Amino acid sequence: MLEFDPTIDQRPKWRSLVLVGLQFICAATLVLSARGVAILPMLVTALGASLGTWAIVAIGHRRVSMMPEIKGSTQLVTAGPYRVLRHPMYAALLLFCAGFIFSPFRPWKIGAWLVLVFVLIAKSRIEERQLLARFPQYADYAQRSWRFLPGIW
Repeated sequence: MLEFDPTIDQRPKWRSLVLVGLQFICAATLVLSARGVAILPMLVTALGASLGTWAIVAIGHRRVSMMPEIKGSTQLVTAGPYRVLRHPMYAALLLFCAGFIFSPFRPWKIGAWLVLVFVLIAKSRIEERQLLARFPQYADYAQRSWRFLPGIW
């Protein structure tokens, strides 16, 4: 059994709460704006849902958290989609929501999606700082994996 790690602050910070709130608002706005069904956007959404499911299975559903702060029981997972992506759940959310930009297309949806991108970048930076402090091998893992998009970023 893993023990509580007193060196890790378990409380969510106000900034993290704001980021999670913005993440929820952006994603919900895109999902709830959908009207009609178009094949390509729904394929993108399905790809995002599939990647997210794979990431949850790889990390374990009990370890999933919306908050970017790591917990005392956090383990470094580098299997499954984490072998290639450091943040596959964030990538999955971006893909999932991208499908809704074109159901139907509205220019403001691109803005909502870009806000979501920036929110997830901010959350990933919080996580990565803590993971670097907690796991010495994280620096090597970060060098051989991509943040959100294989081959690009």
